[in-house]
Amino acid sequence: MFESISKELYSFFSGLPDFNAVMKRNEGGTEKTFLFPIVALEGNTLPLSTYILGDRNPETKDRSQVDIIVIFWFDQNSYDVCCAFTDAMAQHIDERYNLLSASIDYNEESFTYSGMVNFNLL
Repeated sequence: MFESISKELYSFFSGLPDFNAVMKRNEGGTEKTFLFPIVALEGNTLPLSTYILGDRNPETKDRSQVDIIVIFWFDQNSYDVCCAFTDAMAQHIDERYNLLSASIDYNEESFTYSGMVNFNLL
């Protein structure tokens, strides 16, 4: 189940033109979508996105629900961009999935802003 959800998330986000405008770049002659499971390895440049597949809870005897957190990482000079991007992604997510919450945070350790969107996927 988790593998298929990861593939669905990658397909969903990489199919959004406004996601690609920010998170897809050419690096070393190769198009790269900056969407990573759990953590991005060192050496990747901002902005980038990570996602966490959380608890899998039975909703009924025939199907389960999975909690997902997507985090959009931006540098310390991109607060407004982070907010606008998070708003746009939350709207896209809400149109397809069960949006639970969205927030903006400042990460003191890395001096970055992050937009976080929590949602459920059935």
